[in-house]
Amino acid sequence: RRLCLYSDQYGKEEELDIKRTIHDTCQKAGILQVRYKKPRRNTIKVLLLIDSGGTMTPYHPLCSRLFQAASRSNRFKDLKIYYFHNCIDEYLYTNPSLRLKYEVSTRKVLRECDKDYKVIFVGDATMDVNELLYPPAETTPNNLGYSGQDWLKYILSRYRHTVWLTPLLREKGTFIGTWGESYDIITDLFDMYPLTV
Repeated sequence: RRLCLYSDQYGKEEELDIKRTIHDTCQKAGILQVRYKKPRRNTIKVLLLIDSGGTMTPYHPLCSRLFQAASRSNRFKDLKIYYFHNCIDEYLYTNPSLRLKYEVSTRKVLRECDKDYKVIFVGDATMDVNELLYPPAETTPNNLGYSGQDWLKYILSRYRHTVWLTPLLREKGTFIGTWGESYDIITDLFDMYPLTV
């Protein structure tokens, strides 16, 4: 709720302005002066990107609660929710099952979401470091040859407000192995906060 940013610059005056009505009625010696104002609407647009599968499977109930809270809130001007596995790549998915029939081009999603969107990543930021540092080996018409890190840096350069929520918030350097290396790289890129109820 604290993320809400209200604006009354859109739409026609259609909401009763009680303060102005009372003030102007008093100024006219009790002759009713009905005044209206533009309703305030939330202008926040959110792009929610959720890691699905693999090491995030134990956190599925927590992610599901976040999804339900965000989609039911009706507080945002626009909310777009997509899924990925481990790190952003050429495709995002509209369903957490990550099946091919749900895939959408990441370029298309980012093109449709202008720079006014606030981006929230949800994931544990752990993966084989090669997934993060190197582009996919296969060549497809949609493959730009971007690594996961390239996609993350592009998103950071495009959107002013980005954050990463993780169910496993750790200090940098405390997680050993290639998964720990990927976590440290992502920690350097994003402000990370714990994903809790």
